[in-house]
Amino acid sequence: MAGSSDLYVENGSSAHDSLTALPSWDEIQTRPRTALSSLQSPKKAHTRPRSKLRSADVVFEKPELEKDTERGIANDRSGASTPAADKDKPRHSRMMVWLVLIVVIVLALAVVLGAVLGTFVSPGGASNSPQPSVTEIPAGASPSPTPTSTPGGASPVPTFPPHLESIGASGWSVPGEAGYYVVWLVTQNTEGYLNRHTFNSSTGNWTRISNFAKAKQGTPLGVASLRSKYYDGEPNYKFPGVDYQTSVVYLNDNNYLLEWIFPDSGPVEGQPGPLTEQKYMAHEASKLAYYWPTLSYQGLSGEIRQAYYECHRKNECWHDRVLDTNEAKNGTQLAMSPMQNELTVAGLFYQEKDGGRVVIYREDNGNGTAELWSNDAFSSSVPRDSSLSAFSTVRIGLRDESKLNTYLLWQNDANNTVQMSWTDNEGEWTGPRSFQAFASADNNTAMACLTGLTFPKSHSHLPAGTELSRCYFQSGAAVREVSFDGAGWDVVGNVPVEF
Repeated sequence: MAGSSDLYVENGSSAHDSLTALPSWDEIQTRPRTALSSLQSPKKAHTRPRSKLRSADVVFEKPELEKDTERGIANDRSGASTPAADKDKPRHSRMMVWLVLIVVIVLALAVVLGAVLGTFVSPGGASNSPQPSVTEIPAGASPSPTPTSTPGGASPVPTFPPHLESIGASGWSVPGEAGYYVVWLVTQNTEGYLNRHTFNSSTGNWTRISNFAKAKQGTPLGVASLRSKYYDGEPNYKFPGVDYQTSVVYLNDNNYLLEWIFPDSGPVEGQPGPLTEQKYMAHEASKLAYYWPTLSYQGLSGEIRQAYYECHRKNECWHDRVLDTNEAKNGTQLAMSPMQNELTVAGLFYQEKDGGRVVIYREDNGNGTAELWSNDAFSSSVPRDSSLSAFSTVRIGLRDESKLNTYLLWQNDANNTVQMSWTDNEGEWTGPRSFQAFASADNNTAMACLTGLTFPKSHSHLPAGTELSRCYFQSGAAVREVSFDGAGWDVVGNVPVEF
């Protein structure tokens, strides 16, 4: 093969079965020379090692010079990269991947950090929940119905607020030459938040604290007040820096009893109270009756229960028991009031399941006994779904200061008339009787009446006089306040309640 002028291409595969003859060296030398500029770059055959290509499948590869020239032209037209740029493409792609990954990580951290900070700023988790606010309102100011236009150019029609399911009331009088009295009223607004309305007779103004706590919609409300001097010398009771304190009890969506307290030395928007920690659960239709230190409510089986505040040990103050009553109507109205000074006798009014009579569960704390009794003056007169409220005043003209007059109020079904029965001597009840001051009461209105403070074994007698003898009820777009002078009722005005 070395001396031959022909070059053989060995057939490495059965696919190549012919020989290709190439020109000899002498023939090449005798050919006319061609100018270099006219030469075309020969195309090299590019075969894949060990591939089984047929002759027709041979791929001719352009020389690098020609490929680079074409790339340059294409780059000028379309913005494609040069060979150098092609080598950088993997690096740029990796950089873009890393940049995208970093951006995603930063965004994720921002979301997590925002959620954590939001939790600390708003522990309740509801960032759009309203914050408590304080409003000073001159006495006598009251909301007015908002006019709304109607189709066809008709006269505007006032839009009235929704029906208040419950009203809670408490208060006390401060003795002395510059003595004054304080009234607390609590209602629930349409968003489910509780609002406190406080009147101070020394200024003549109402102060409203809006949205201080969230409650079950339509929650019953219990409001009671205490004076810390009740517990002077008692080592297990702690009211640091407090003179007066008001407690508000309500239900959450799971029907647990919750407490919010307002110590006069504490924050104006109040704070959670210790009763909440007890996890007492009420019947879903339960109402509340509250006069410090006892709270009455219905348990899960409809039994009437009593939570009471008595610190046998430090931080172990709230206790709970079942009262020995007849079976009560589920959702019965509850009303409680002292029936003797220093709470030696207290009365709880409720409605029985069979027959619907209103009876009094009367506890005598002096001798540790309890009795249940009814009276024709009210027992069969109260409609089954009427609200109840009770209050007491000092009995005038007696040397025995322990005696109190007790009053029970309810609303008649037929004409929305508010009725009142009362006892002003031992065991005898009078009435019922109606009064013009209640004539504007809404049908099935909630009612709350006010009794001053008295407490066992502390010489804390209910003050004489009737300045705290007040009741509250809904009248259209307002909560009406009326006062009792011992003989009759007068309209005081409207409370600036925020619906």
